[in-house]
Amino acid sequence: MGTEFGILGPIEVRAAGAVRPIRPGKQRVLLAALLLSANQAVSVDEIAEIFWGLAPPPSARVTIQNYVMRLRQALADTGSSRISTQSRGYQMRVAAGELDVTRFEALLGSARAAVRDSSWGTAAARASAALSLWRGEPLADVDSEALAARDGPRLAELRLQALEIRIDADLHLGRHAEVIVELQRLIRDHPLRERFHGLLMLTLHRDGRQGEALAAYQHVRRLLVDELGTEPGAGLREVHQQVLTVAPALTSRPAPELPQANASNGHQETATKPLRPQRRMIRVVPRQLPAPVRHFVGRLDEQSALDALLDSVSASPGPVLAAITGTAGIGKSALALQWAHRAAQRFPDGQLYVNLRGYDPVGPPLEPLATGIYRCGGRASKFS
Repeated sequence: MGTEFGILGPIEVRAAGAVRPIRPGKQRVLLAALLLSANQAVSVDEIAEIFWGLAPPPSARVTIQNYVMRLRQALADTGSSRISTQSRGYQMRVAAGELDVTRFEALLGSARAAVRDSSWGTAAARASAALSLWRGEPLADVDSEALAARDGPRLAELRLQALEIRIDADLHLGRHAEVIVELQRLIRDHPLRERFHGLLMLTLHRDGRQGEALAAYQHVRRLLVDELGTEPGAGLREVHQQVLTVAPALTSRPAPELPQANASNGHQETATKPLRPQRRMIRVVPRQLPAPVRHFVGRLDEQSALDALLDSVSASPGPVLAAITGTAGIGKSALALQWAHRAAQRFPDGQLYVNLRGYDPVGPPLEPLATGIYRCGGRASKFS
Protein backbone atom coordinates (compact mmCIF):
# COMPACT_ATOMS: atom_id res chain seq x y z
CA MET A 1 0.00 0.00 0.00
CA GLY A 2 1.15 3.56 -0.74
CA THR A 3 1.05 6.76 1.25
CA GLU A 4 -2.12 8.73 1.95
CA PHE A 5 -2.49 12.21 3.41
CA GLY A 6 -5.81 13.28 4.91
CA ILE A 7 -7.03 16.83 5.61
CA LEU A 8 -10.80 16.30 5.30
CA GLY A 9 -11.13 15.59 9.00
CA PRO A 10 -8.40 15.19 11.63
CA ILE A 11 -5.07 15.37 9.84
CA GLU A 12 -3.83 11.90 9.00
CA VAL A 13 -0.79 10.29 7.40
CA ARG A 14 -0.86 6.62 6.38
CA ALA A 15 2.09 4.68 5.01
CA ALA A 16 1.91 0.97 4.16
CA GLY A 17 -1.51 0.84 5.81
CA ALA A 18 -0.33 2.16 9.18
CA VAL A 19 -1.01 5.59 10.67
CA ARG A 20 2.09 7.73 11.18
CA PRO A 21 1.72 9.98 14.25
CA ILE A 22 2.23 13.71 13.76
CA ARG A 23 2.83 15.65 16.94
CA PRO A 24 0.17 18.27 17.78
CA GLY A 25 1.02 21.93 17.80
CA LYS A 26 3.25 23.70 15.29
CA GLN A 27 4.43 20.48 13.60
CA ARG A 28 0.86 19.56 12.67
CA VAL A 29 0.14 23.14 11.57
CA LEU A 30 3.22 23.05 9.34
CA LEU A 31 2.11 19.79 7.70
CA ALA A 32 -1.37 21.18 7.07
CA ALA A 33 0.00 24.39 5.56
CA LEU A 34 2.29 22.45 3.21
CA LEU A 35 -0.44 19.98 2.21
CA LEU A 36 -2.92 22.77 1.48
CA SER A 37 -0.36 24.12 -1.02
CA ALA A 38 0.88 20.69 -2.12
CA ASN A 39 3.58 20.77 -4.80
CA GLN A 40 3.84 24.55 -4.45
CA ALA A 41 6.42 26.54 -2.52
CA VAL A 42 5.26 28.06 0.77
CA SER A 43 7.43 30.97 1.87
CA VAL A 44 9.01 31.20 5.30
CA ASP A 45 7.17 34.51 5.82
CA GLU A 46 3.82 32.83 5.12
CA ILE A 47 4.60 29.99 7.51
CA ALA A 48 5.65 32.50 10.16
CA GLU A 49 2.37 34.38 9.76
CA ILE A 50 0.41 31.12 10.01
CA PHE A 51 2.33 30.21 13.17
CA TRP A 52 2.40 33.55 15.01
CA GLY A 53 0.25 36.06 13.14
CA LEU A 54 1.76 39.51 12.73
CA ALA A 55 4.16 39.20 15.68
CA PRO A 56 6.66 36.40 14.91
CA PRO A 57 9.55 36.01 17.36
CA PRO A 58 13.08 37.10 16.35
CA SER A 59 14.07 33.43 16.05
CA ALA A 60 11.17 32.60 13.71
CA ARG A 61 13.30 31.42 10.78
CA VAL A 62 15.43 29.11 12.93
CA THR A 63 12.36 27.77 14.74
CA ILE A 64 10.66 27.00 11.42
CA GLN A 65 13.78 25.20 10.22
CA ASN A 66 13.66 23.01 13.33
CA TYR A 67 9.98 22.16 12.77
CA VAL A 68 10.73 21.28 9.14
CA MET A 69 13.54 19.00 10.25
CA ARG A 70 11.27 17.19 12.73
CA LEU A 71 8.50 16.86 10.16
CA ARG A 72 10.93 15.37 7.66
CA GLN A 73 11.89 12.80 10.26
CA ALA A 74 8.24 11.98 10.96
CA LEU A 75 7.61 11.46 7.23
CA ALA A 76 10.86 9.62 6.55
CA ASP A 77 9.18 6.32 5.63
CA THR A 78 6.55 7.88 3.35
CA GLY A 79 8.96 8.40 0.46
CA SER A 80 12.23 10.19 -0.20
CA SER A 81 12.48 13.99 -0.20
CA ARG A 82 8.90 14.73 0.75
CA ILE A 83 9.79 18.28 1.81
CA SER A 84 12.23 20.18 -0.37
CA THR A 85 13.88 23.50 0.42
CA GLN A 86 13.10 26.25 -2.07
CA SER A 87 14.66 29.67 -2.53
CA ARG A 88 12.15 31.36 -0.21
CA GLY A 89 10.58 28.49 1.71
CA TYR A 90 9.53 24.85 1.49
CA GLN A 91 7.52 22.59 -0.81
CA MET A 92 5.66 19.39 0.03
CA ARG A 93 5.80 16.78 -2.74
CA VAL A 94 2.57 14.83 -3.05
CA ALA A 95 1.97 12.33 -5.84
CA ALA A 96 -1.33 11.96 -7.71
CA GLY A 97 -3.98 10.28 -5.57
CA GLU A 98 -2.11 10.64 -2.27
CA LEU A 99 -4.00 13.67 -0.89
CA ASP A 100 -7.72 13.36 -0.09
CA VAL A 101 -8.45 16.98 -1.03
CA THR A 102 -7.17 16.55 -4.59
CA ARG A 103 -9.04 13.25 -4.98
CA PHE A 104 -12.20 14.95 -3.71
CA GLU A 105 -11.86 17.86 -6.15
CA ALA A 106 -11.23 15.47 -9.07
CA LEU A 107 -14.34 13.43 -8.24
CA LEU A 108 -16.40 16.59 -7.83
CA GLY A 109 -15.24 17.82 -11.23
CA SER A 110 -16.20 14.47 -12.75
CA ALA A 111 -19.64 14.66 -11.10
CA ARG A 112 -20.19 18.15 -12.56
CA ALA A 113 -19.26 16.87 -16.02
CA ALA A 114 -21.76 14.02 -15.63
CA VAL A 115 -24.49 16.52 -14.71
CA ARG A 116 -23.77 18.50 -17.88
CA ASP A 117 -24.17 15.26 -19.86
CA SER A 118 -27.36 14.34 -17.92
CA SER A 119 -25.61 11.13 -16.79
CA TRP A 120 -27.38 11.08 -13.45
CA GLY A 121 -26.24 7.64 -12.32
CA THR A 122 -22.61 8.62 -12.88
CA ALA A 123 -23.13 11.98 -11.22
CA ALA A 124 -24.62 10.35 -8.11
CA ALA A 125 -21.83 7.78 -7.92
CA ARG A 126 -18.99 10.31 -8.35
CA ALA A 127 -20.47 12.79 -5.89
CA SER A 128 -21.02 9.99 -3.35
CA ALA A 129 -17.43 8.83 -3.78
CA ALA A 130 -16.21 12.40 -3.22
CA LEU A 131 -18.28 12.79 -0.05
CA SER A 132 -17.04 9.45 1.31
CA LEU A 133 -13.56 10.97 1.64
CA TRP A 134 -14.75 13.30 4.39
CA ARG A 135 -13.99 12.05 7.91
CA GLY A 136 -15.18 15.14 9.79
CA GLU A 137 -14.39 18.85 9.90
CA PRO A 138 -11.34 19.79 7.80
CA LEU A 139 -8.26 20.57 9.88
CA ALA A 140 -10.22 19.55 12.98
CA ASP A 141 -7.12 18.99 15.10
CA VAL A 142 -4.91 21.71 13.57
CA ASP A 143 -4.53 24.65 15.96
CA SER A 144 -4.39 27.48 13.43
CA GLU A 145 -6.97 30.25 13.14
CA ALA A 146 -5.24 31.49 10.00
CA LEU A 147 -5.60 28.18 8.14
CA ALA A 148 -9.16 27.70 9.38
CA ALA A 149 -10.16 31.18 8.15
CA ARG A 150 -8.32 30.83 4.84
CA ASP A 151 -9.22 27.29 3.76
CA GLY A 152 -12.08 26.13 5.98
CA PRO A 153 -14.89 28.05 4.21
CA ARG A 154 -13.69 27.00 0.74
CA LEU A 155 -13.59 23.32 1.64
CA ALA A 156 -16.98 23.49 3.39
CA GLU A 157 -18.49 25.14 0.31
CA LEU A 158 -17.14 22.41 -2.00
CA ARG A 159 -18.67 19.75 0.24
CA LEU A 160 -22.07 21.45 0.08
CA GLN A 161 -21.81 21.60 -3.71
CA ALA A 162 -21.07 17.86 -3.81
CA LEU A 163 -24.13 17.23 -1.62
CA GLU A 164 -26.29 19.32 -3.94
CA ILE A 165 -25.12 17.39 -7.00
CA ARG A 166 -25.65 14.00 -5.35
CA ILE A 167 -29.14 14.87 -4.08
CA ASP A 168 -30.13 16.40 -7.43
CA ALA A 169 -28.91 13.26 -9.21
CA ASP A 170 -30.82 11.05 -6.76
CA LEU A 171 -33.93 13.09 -7.47
CA HIS A 172 -33.53 12.54 -11.21
CA LEU A 173 -33.14 8.83 -10.53
CA GLY A 174 -36.46 8.70 -8.68
CA ARG A 175 -35.07 8.35 -5.14
CA HIS A 176 -37.46 10.90 -3.67
CA ALA A 177 -38.32 9.34 -0.33
CA GLU A 178 -34.67 8.58 0.48
CA VAL A 179 -33.51 12.21 0.42
CA ILE A 180 -36.36 14.08 2.17
CA VAL A 181 -35.04 13.58 5.71
CA GLU A 182 -31.49 14.40 4.59
CA LEU A 183 -32.63 17.66 2.97
CA GLN A 184 -34.59 18.65 6.06
CA ARG A 185 -31.46 18.15 8.16
CA LEU A 186 -29.31 20.15 5.71
CA ILE A 187 -31.82 22.99 5.75
CA ARG A 188 -31.66 23.12 9.56
CA ASP A 189 -27.86 23.37 9.30
CA HIS A 190 -27.85 25.82 6.35
CA PRO A 191 -31.15 27.70 6.53
CA LEU A 192 -30.21 30.44 4.02
CA ARG A 193 -28.99 28.11 1.26
CA GLU A 194 -31.75 28.41 -1.33
CA ARG A 195 -30.72 25.40 -3.39
CA PHE A 196 -31.45 23.00 -0.53
CA HIS A 197 -34.91 24.53 -0.14
CA GLY A 198 -35.56 24.20 -3.87
CA LEU A 199 -34.48 20.58 -3.90
CA LEU A 200 -36.75 19.85 -0.93
CA MET A 201 -39.71 21.40 -2.74
CA LEU A 202 -39.02 19.29 -5.84
CA THR A 203 -38.59 16.17 -3.73
CA LEU A 204 -41.82 16.68 -1.80
CA HIS A 205 -43.76 17.40 -4.98
CA ARG A 206 -42.47 14.32 -6.79
CA ASP A 207 -43.28 12.26 -3.70
CA GLY A 208 -46.91 13.34 -4.02
CA ARG A 209 -46.77 15.93 -1.21
CA GLN A 210 -47.67 19.14 -3.03
CA GLY A 211 -49.10 20.87 0.03
CA GLU A 212 -45.88 20.33 1.98
CA ALA A 213 -43.86 21.57 -0.99
CA LEU A 214 -45.85 24.83 -1.06
CA ALA A 215 -45.52 25.16 2.72
CA ALA A 216 -41.76 24.72 2.37
CA TYR A 217 -41.66 27.68 -0.01
CA GLN A 218 -43.63 29.90 2.36
CA HIS A 219 -41.24 28.92 5.15
CA VAL A 220 -38.09 29.87 3.24
CA ARG A 221 -39.67 33.05 1.91
CA ARG A 222 -40.49 34.24 5.45
CA LEU A 223 -36.99 33.28 6.56
CA LEU A 224 -35.26 35.25 3.78
CA VAL A 225 -37.47 38.30 4.29
CA ASP A 226 -36.97 38.27 8.07
CA GLU A 227 -33.23 37.52 8.05
CA LEU A 228 -31.99 39.29 4.90
CA GLY A 229 -34.83 41.54 3.79
CA THR A 230 -34.88 39.88 0.34
CA GLU A 231 -37.31 37.77 -1.62
CA PRO A 232 -36.32 34.26 -2.80
CA GLY A 233 -34.19 34.08 -5.94
CA ALA A 234 -35.58 33.57 -9.43
CA GLY A 235 -34.86 29.84 -9.49
CA LEU A 236 -36.70 29.19 -6.24
CA ARG A 237 -39.65 31.31 -7.37
CA GLU A 238 -39.82 29.31 -10.59
CA VAL A 239 -39.95 26.01 -8.71
CA HIS A 240 -42.73 27.46 -6.53
CA GLN A 241 -44.72 28.54 -9.57
CA GLN A 242 -44.34 25.12 -11.18
CA VAL A 243 -45.38 23.32 -8.00
CA LEU A 244 -48.34 25.69 -7.65
CA THR A 245 -49.56 24.98 -11.20
CA VAL A 246 -48.46 21.30 -11.22
CA ALA A 247 -46.34 22.07 -14.28
CA PRO A 248 -45.40 19.08 -16.49
CA ALA A 249 -41.73 20.15 -16.20
CA LEU A 250 -41.68 18.86 -12.62
CA THR A 251 -42.52 15.32 -13.66
CA SER A 252 -40.04 15.22 -16.55
CA ARG A 253 -36.27 15.47 -16.65
CA PRO A 254 -34.13 17.45 -16.26
CA ALA A 255 -35.29 19.28 -13.15
CA PRO A 256 -35.66 23.09 -13.29
CA GLU A 257 -32.53 25.19 -12.86
CA LEU A 258 -31.89 26.12 -9.24
CA PRO A 259 -29.61 28.82 -7.82
CA GLN A 260 -25.97 27.73 -7.64
CA ALA A 261 -23.63 28.76 -4.83
CA ASN A 262 -20.62 30.90 -5.69
CA ALA A 263 -17.54 29.31 -4.10
CA SER A 264 -15.69 32.59 -3.78
CA ASN A 265 -18.16 34.35 -1.51
CA GLY A 266 -21.04 31.96 -0.70
CA HIS A 267 -23.63 34.21 -2.49
CA GLN A 268 -26.55 32.44 -4.14
CA GLU A 269 -26.52 33.15 -7.87
CA THR A 270 -29.96 33.02 -9.46
CA ALA A 271 -31.15 31.53 -12.70
CA THR A 272 -31.57 33.91 -15.62
CA LYS A 273 -34.52 32.18 -17.30
CA PRO A 274 -37.30 34.79 -17.77
CA LEU A 275 -40.24 34.47 -15.43
CA ARG A 276 -43.85 35.19 -16.24
CA PRO A 277 -44.82 38.81 -15.47
CA GLN A 278 -45.50 39.52 -11.82
CA ARG A 279 -47.39 42.36 -10.25
CA ARG A 280 -44.74 43.27 -7.72
CA MET A 281 -41.35 44.67 -8.58
CA ILE A 282 -38.37 42.35 -8.06
CA ARG A 283 -35.55 44.10 -6.24
CA VAL A 284 -32.11 43.63 -7.77
CA VAL A 285 -29.39 43.31 -5.13
CA PRO A 286 -25.91 44.37 -6.32
CA ARG A 287 -23.08 41.91 -5.65
CA GLN A 288 -20.06 43.67 -7.14
CA LEU A 289 -17.16 42.46 -5.00
CA PRO A 290 -14.24 41.00 -6.98
CA ALA A 291 -12.91 37.58 -5.94
CA PRO A 292 -10.85 37.67 -2.71
CA VAL A 293 -7.12 37.02 -2.59
CA ARG A 294 -6.68 33.25 -2.75
CA HIS A 295 -3.92 32.84 -0.16
CA PHE A 296 -4.80 35.65 2.24
CA VAL A 297 -3.47 35.00 5.75
CA GLY A 298 -3.19 37.02 8.93
CA ARG A 299 -4.57 40.50 9.61
CA LEU A 300 -6.84 38.93 12.23
CA ASP A 301 -6.58 41.93 14.57
CA GLU A 302 -7.49 44.35 11.78
CA GLN A 303 -10.45 42.20 10.70
CA SER A 304 -11.64 42.02 14.31
CA ALA A 305 -11.41 45.83 14.55
CA LEU A 306 -13.58 46.16 11.44
CA ASP A 307 -16.05 43.65 12.90
CA ALA A 308 -16.24 45.72 16.09
CA LEU A 309 -16.82 48.90 14.08
CA LEU A 310 -19.66 47.22 12.22
CA ASP A 311 -21.15 46.00 15.51
CA SER A 312 -21.26 49.61 16.69
CA VAL A 313 -23.23 50.82 13.68
CA SER A 314 -26.59 50.28 15.39
CA ALA A 315 -25.62 52.84 18.01
CA SER A 316 -24.51 55.40 15.44
CA PRO A 317 -26.81 58.23 14.35
CA GLY A 318 -25.69 57.97 10.73
CA PRO A 319 -23.42 56.15 8.26
CA VAL A 320 -20.09 54.84 9.53
CA LEU A 321 -16.97 55.11 7.39
CA ALA A 322 -13.91 52.90 7.87
CA ALA A 323 -10.55 53.88 6.35
CA ILE A 324 -7.61 51.47 6.02
CA THR A 325 -4.33 53.34 5.88
CA GLY A 326 -0.73 52.37 5.36
CA THR A 327 2.18 52.57 2.94
CA ALA A 328 1.85 51.38 -0.63
CA GLY A 329 1.96 47.64 -1.23
CA ILE A 330 1.30 46.37 2.31
CA GLY A 331 -2.07 44.84 1.38
CA LYS A 332 -4.70 47.48 2.21
CA SER A 333 -6.91 46.54 -0.74
CA ALA A 334 -6.50 42.80 -0.06
CA LEU A 335 -7.54 43.31 3.58
CA ALA A 336 -10.55 45.43 2.63
CA LEU A 337 -11.71 42.89 0.07
CA GLN A 338 -11.16 39.93 2.39
CA TRP A 339 -13.20 41.57 5.15
CA ALA A 340 -15.92 42.67 2.70
CA HIS A 341 -16.48 39.04 1.68
CA ARG A 342 -16.36 37.96 5.33
CA ALA A 343 -19.06 40.49 6.28
CA ALA A 344 -21.12 40.33 3.06
CA GLN A 345 -24.11 38.63 4.68
CA ARG A 346 -24.45 41.54 7.09
CA PHE A 347 -25.18 43.84 4.13
CA PRO A 348 -28.40 42.39 2.69
CA ASP A 349 -28.92 45.42 0.44
CA GLY A 350 -25.81 44.42 -1.52
CA GLN A 351 -22.21 45.46 -1.94
CA LEU A 352 -20.83 48.09 -4.34
CA TYR A 353 -17.27 48.23 -5.62
CA VAL A 354 -15.45 51.21 -7.13
CA ASN A 355 -11.97 50.73 -8.60
CA LEU A 356 -10.00 53.87 -7.75
CA ARG A 357 -7.21 52.69 -10.10
CA GLY A 358 -4.39 53.42 -7.68
CA TYR A 359 -1.99 51.23 -9.69
CA ASP A 360 -3.86 50.80 -12.96
CA PRO A 361 -1.45 50.31 -15.91
CA VAL A 362 -4.13 51.61 -18.32
CA GLY A 363 -5.77 54.65 -16.78
CA PRO A 364 -4.83 57.33 -14.22
CA PRO A 365 -6.04 57.17 -10.61
CA LEU A 366 -9.45 58.68 -9.92
CA GLU A 367 -9.43 62.18 -8.52
CA PRO A 368 -10.84 62.67 -4.99
CA LEU A 369 -13.83 64.60 -6.36
CA ALA A 370 -14.48 62.24 -9.27
CA THR A 371 -18.00 61.05 -10.02
CA GLY A 372 -19.11 58.07 -12.02
CA ILE A 373 -21.85 55.60 -12.81
CA TYR A 374 -22.33 52.06 -11.56
CA ARG A 375 -24.88 49.68 -13.03
CA CYS A 376 -27.00 47.01 -11.35
CA GLY A 377 -29.82 45.08 -12.95
CA GLY A 378 -29.96 47.41 -15.95
CA ARG A 379 -30.31 50.52 -13.76
CA ALA A 380 -27.62 53.17 -13.51
CA SER A 381 -26.77 55.12 -10.38
CA LYS A 382 -24.29 57.88 -9.71
CA PHE A 383 -21.48 57.77 -7.19
CA SER A 384 -19.16 60.51 -5.99
